[in-house]
Amino acid sequence: MGKVSPTDGSSIVEVRNFQSKTAIILESTNLDELWTEVVEQILENISVFQMNGPGWTFHSIVSLNIYTVKYKPLRGGTYIPFLKFLASKKALINMKFESEKRRNKDVQCFKLCIARALNPIKDHPERITRQLEKQAETLNFDGISFPTKLKDIKKFERQNPQISVNVLGYEGKKIFPLRISEMAEREHDVNLLLLEDKHFVLINDLSRLLSHQMSNHKEKRFFCLKFRNSFTKKEVLDKHKESCEKHDCVKLRLPEKGSILEFKNFKHSMHVPIVVYADFECLTKPIESCKPNSDFHKQNSIKSMNPLDSALIFSVTGKN
Repeated sequence: MGKVSPTDGSSIVEVRNFQSKTAIILESTNLDELWTEVVEQILENISVFQMNGPGWTFHSIVSLNIYTVKYKPLRGGTYIPFLKFLASKKALINMKFESEKRRNKDVQCFKLCIARALNPIKDHPERITRQLEKQAETLNFDGISFPTKLKDIKKFERQNPQISVNVLGYEGKKIFPLRISEMAEREHDVNLLLLEDKHFVLINDLSRLLSHQMSNHKEKRFFCLKFRNSFTKKEVLDKHKESCEKHDCVKLRLPEKGSILEFKNFKHSMHVPIVVYADFECLTKPIESCKPNSDFHKQNSIKSMNPLDSALIFSVTGKN
């Protein structure tokens, strides 16, 4: 990067590093799209640098480095007993054979969870019966390896157009998305939890499993896994999905504890009879345009904020 010194007019050239995010390359990855995305990320980083340091312009490329490592994908495997925290939720079905010998050798937890989701029963749904194994054989698992890798689920969805599969992960009493299906409006929407990166269990009640992360209230909630939102009514969730399905999945990233300023002196706040809380959800989209001349423009708009949803909460004399 280079610029002209404002004091003596001399040229200043500095080496700066700009890098893209890490990407996973699979057999199904479109390399042209990946390359375009990588280039756009680097160009955006350069634009941000120029915006924060007026006068800098692109000078030359010193080097271009591409680093690769072998990808070891997560995959489902043998039976794992529930941790006490997960068992207390009563929201999961952990498929298992009654025979200890068969249980230790079983690696088809993904297949059996899908079969149970499509064929629910009230009494002992965790038991793997001969009938359940026959029901599993009616699905198309051609080319799907066992234990099953996360990347193979997309292939399974293509071969079974009536089923979509979401996968959540678990760590430190926190549950988070590992894979959210791109297939919307299918007859069967199956939600799985991957334990210890190797064992799939079936989620039969999302509200019981996830509500503790959203609210202290105990009423049933309806979840959008794509945007990690929850709603108290299914009608509200359905309305949200009308716009949600038009956009890509997002990841929730909160600041680390203690890294932001917080208002704590509530004793100094003024009490009023009515309080209105307003919240807007927006999607940020890159602005595709030519870069302005830095001699005349000190700021450069690189993203636009597009409203997606809004909410209002009225608090009257302490009651919502």
